[in-house]
Amino acid sequence: MKLQKKQKKLFALLGAGAMLIIPAIAFEWPQANVLQDKFYSFFGQKRSDTLSTSLIFSESEEAVCADKGEISIIITEHDDGFNWFESSLGTCAVVAHEDSLLTVYGNLDTDNFNTDLYEHPSVTTGTKLASTGNSAWQETDSYLEFQIIDTQNQNYINPLILMPRLGQKHALTVTNVSLKNKFGKVYDLETQKNIPSGVYKIYKSRQDNAVPYKTTLLVNGTESERISYNTIKQKDSELAIEGHNLYSAGELYPDDDIMLLGELYLPHGKDTISIIVTDFSGKEYSRVFTLNVL
Repeated sequence: MKLQKKQKKLFALLGAGAMLIIPAIAFEWPQANVLQDKFYSFFGQKRSDTLSTSLIFSESEEAVCADKGEISIIITEHDDGFNWFESSLGTCAVVAHEDSLLTVYGNLDTDNFNTDLYEHPSVTTGTKLASTGNSAWQETDSYLEFQIIDTQNQNYINPLILMPRLGQKHALTVTNVSLKNKFGKVYDLETQKNIPSGVYKIYKSRQDNAVPYKTTLLVNGTESERISYNTIKQKDSELAIEGHNLYSAGELYPDDDIMLLGELYLPHGKDTISIIVTDFSGKEYSRVFTLNVL
């Protein structure tokens, strides 16, 4: 299947939203022996004061091209000067594919880099790039930093929706759920059941590794919010995840401990809040809270 057809199927997935559709595989894994426990950090996770646009591996292996294409950029300095790269990726290769997609391979071992690529930039699936090292400005337990960029729509794409499927090792949790109103008052839903009516943001505990495929909120059986972690977009000068609004990193992760599930309105009466958090295998983790709304 050609890349053009695969990308059309991908963006049908992104636009569908209401259901989890497994897309056609567009890329191979950029290193061998890939298991869920080989990841240091996932796409969409909090990363300092922004969002991670990468899938970061936790073990050093040989990095290879995920599909055929053309080497468009090789970066060997920390200060690369390209707008896409908001933090240093260290020694890095960028491969251009059909349909305006780029794959980015960062944190490569400078001394082990495949210098033939300077003279022969055309690559195929499995072309060696380098061993992964610690050339980037990131934690010592992290190695290959892999990104997929859609230059036409100027989005980062979550690599997990374009790669061969893996089982979900890191189970999602829905714990320490709380509401926050526009005045900043917080209600702990684990202990408080009498809540004033109004508009709220709802949060759960943030996990260090696992990130959902999507989060869904229902109030009295009607969907109130759905946040998708398929892509990361731009909101003004910030990176953002799309729900009913574009949520920046500061809105998604107000601090290191909590993660936004979405926004909802609670009318007067006896209200039921249903929270559904879905992982990339399609497994759902849910909680239901029944409240007296005053």
